[in-house]
Order: sequence, then structure tokens, then C-alpha cells
Amino acid sequence: MYEAYLADFEDYGPKTVDEVRKYLDRTRRSREIFEKISEYIPYGVNSNQRYYPPYPIYMKRARGSRIWDVDDNEYIDFNMGYGSLLVGHANPTINEALHKQLEDGILYTFPYYLLEELTDIITDILNIDMFRFSNSGSEAVMFAIRLARAFTGRDIIIKVEGSYHGTYDNVLFSIWPFRGLAGPRKMPVSVLETMGVPDAMEDLVRIVPFNDVDPLVDILEEEGDDVAAIIVEPVMMNAGIIKPEKGYLESLRKLAYEYDIVLIFDEVKTVLRAGLTTASQLYGVEPDIITAAKAIGGGTVISLVGGIEEIMSLVGPTESIREQGVVHAGTYNANPLSLRALYVTLTEVLTEKAYKSMMKLNREIIDGYTELLNEYDIPGYVEEFGVSGALIFSENRVKNFRDLMNLPFDLWYPLYYAMLNRGVIPMATGPEEMWTLSVQHTEDDIEKYIEALADAFEVVSEAKRYVEEW
Repeated sequence: MYEAYLADFEDYGPKTVDEVRKYLDRTRRSREIFEKISEYIPYGVNSNQRYYPPYPIYMKRARGSRIWDVDDNEYIDFNMGYGSLLVGHANPTINEALHKQLEDGILYTFPYYLLEELTDIITDILNIDMFRFSNSGSEAVMFAIRLARAFTGRDIIIKVEGSYHGTYDNVLFSIWPFRGLAGPRKMPVSVLETMGVPDAMEDLVRIVPFNDVDPLVDILEEEGDDVAAIIVEPVMMNAGIIKPEKGYLESLRKLAYEYDIVLIFDEVKTVLRAGLTTASQLYGVEPDIITAAKAIGGGTVISLVGGIEEIMSLVGPTESIREQGVVHAGTYNANPLSLRALYVTLTEVLTEKAYKSMMKLNREIIDGYTELLNEYDIPGYVEEFGVSGALIFSENRVKNFRDLMNLPFDLWYPLYYAMLNRGVIPMATGPEEMWTLSVQHTEDDIEKYIEALADAFEVVSEAKRYVEEW
């Protein structure tokens, strides 16, 4: 089995093979766990994104900016829960609050008194009229789309090609479509990403490219009266990082008004990423509904949907056949433990001073990448948003998913293994992902990151030559 794991990487060159061999040798216990539990848990993980070949690392504890695996290898973590942990691991301020909450109970299924204070805080930070809590980004998106359909009385949803909005059936289209199925660049086809979604669902989803309103205009001119919502990440954060071009978000807002369509900004990843605010506020475009999750909970399980009162006031129980409400429920919604963590995150941990420090450290990582890309003559750049950054192996700025599709993603694997072997988790798992800073990262962490990166680029440089010969 050991040699079989290595065989998958022979085409990347001897340095990459050597790094994979080191990875196999230093993660023996992880390999044992993977091979055992994969008989019971598909791919040995409980979220598809956590798997990567030859097998993932299994962790046992984390604190501050560090995390330790079952082989006692220590890593500086720049994944940070796919951006959920701006507070870092086991943040002492949050831990103290959670320990107190544990003594008072963690699940009431009655409303928690802290909601009184949180309503003012959340509506102010997110610039919304009303909101409801859920538990995950997927749940938030599901509810946002239900609200849009209820408000408009229409069914069709328009989403952006290459955007990920969770695992809800209505948005599992054209997240990462195969090139041969995706259709023309200007007129993308809805490509289903999974088995198990009814074929009829495809009739309710339209796909458009990011940063190009012309295809959207074409759809609206033909079907605008049947469209309930446009859902978009104001900054694409699941295809590296792709920022909106000037005027793009404003055009979406204008078209949504013109056709009486609900504009949903999925801010599950962008919220709090560039300050105690939303991307919609940073770009000066106000959606009708936003979804928020990840960073707001300080590492606990929580999400929310918020927006204008006219739409959010539809939520509630059905009083009669003539007075139906929009269903929203969940046993763990707004549980005391998550609300306490959210409260402390927003009021005590994510301060202006903390953001200033995180952004400074992020700039140092970006500069390190830029210098090494130039030194090794590897086409690429780093795109940043707030406390996060993504390495894009492209000479030209990526504007949408189709630009991204043609890039050499294979170079990510040599980089990732080389960094892991040097005690750094450089980013979230996958070539389309990014790194995230936390309030607990230090200058020393950044120095170690850049030192490891310098070694890793030796491996990437060789792999690039091999990949080009494929």
C-alpha cells in the first residue's frame, strides 16, 4: 500500500515523490486510522473537502495558532477551519465564556436572554433589519432561497458558475463542472454536481459567469418574470479569491430592482473577513438578504440569514390557510453555547487592533509569495481579501471561473506536502482554497511560514517542469 501511495505522484518529479515519502513516514498513525475507518466512513472523512490523496492527517488537539496530529507532529495552522477561526484555536477569552456557559447548560430549546443584546449588535454590524439563526452555511442558504421564493412567488434561482453555496439541492450546480459539460463561456450550462438530486431541479437553476452581466441580462429578458433570486458571493471565495470588477455588484443590484428579484449575497465566507463588517458594506451595495456563518461563531456551530424587514417578516408559523408563514426551525438554532461564543467574538475578540495586526501579517505572507514567484519565474500572483489570501498560478488576473479552469492546479500538491513536512498547514485543503490569519498568529509564525515556503518552492519549481511535459 505504501508504494501504491507513492506511485500516484511519480509524474511530479523526484522531489515531490520524496516529499510524499516523508509525509507517509511522519504520519503513520494517521495512515492506520484512515485505512481502518475508511471501511466504515467513506474516504475516512465526514466532509468530502477534507479528503486529499494519499490520505488526510488526523488531529487530536489545537491551541493558539498550532494544531497537533495523532503522530505528535506540530503544525502552524493557516487553514483555521476554512476561515471559521479568526479567533484562533481554543481562544482563552472564548474558552472562559464557554466554560461558564457549560455550567449553565448548553441547550434549552427556549429563547436565550442574550438575544436581547445581540439583536442590536448584529443588525448594526451586518446592516440588516431582521435575522434568524441557524447552524450551518448550507442551512442559511436553504432558508434564504425559501424566503426569496416566498416573497416573489417565483421558483427559478440564478447562481454564479464556480460558486459554492453549501450542500442544498438547489445550489449543487456548476460548482466545479467538467470543461466538456460546462457549455459556452458566455452561456454556461447548469451542470449537476452530485447524484441524488432530482432532474426536475435543473429546470429551476440558471448559471451565469462572475463579473459579466450580459449573460444575466439575456436570461432576465427571457425569463425575468419567473426568477425568484440571484445568489452570489460578493467576493468569490471558493475559487481562490476573485474580486468583483468595478460596477459588477452595482449592476446586479440594479437588475434585481428592475425585475423585482431578490438579491442574495452569500457572505458565509466574506463576513468579518476584512473587518467587523460585510463585503456588501465594503463595496457599497445593499442586498435584500445576506447569509453569514463561519467566522461569526468563534469556532462554534452557528449561521444566520438576515435582510430587509419586508422579506424577513414573512417568517413565522402558519396561522390559517390564508395566512401562511415561512417555515424556519431547528432544535439547535441559537443554542446558548453558540450565542455566547458569537457574543464574545464580536464584542471582545475581533477588535480593530486585532484586524490591524492580522492584515499586517497577511501582507507579509503575500510579499513572501510574490518574491518567490518572481525568483523561480513561476507565473502567478496572490489575491487577498482582508485576513485571507489565495495563490493563483496565472500570469493574468482571474476574473471568473472559466479563467480559473485552465490553470495548473497540479502544482498545489507539491507545495502542500512540502509545507506540511515543515510543520506548516499553508492553507485550507485544495488548490481552490485560501489561507486565513487569526488573532493568535504571531510574527514568528509568519517567519516560519516563509522559511518553509522557500523550501517548498524548490519542489514546486521542479514539479512545474515535469507537469509541463505531460
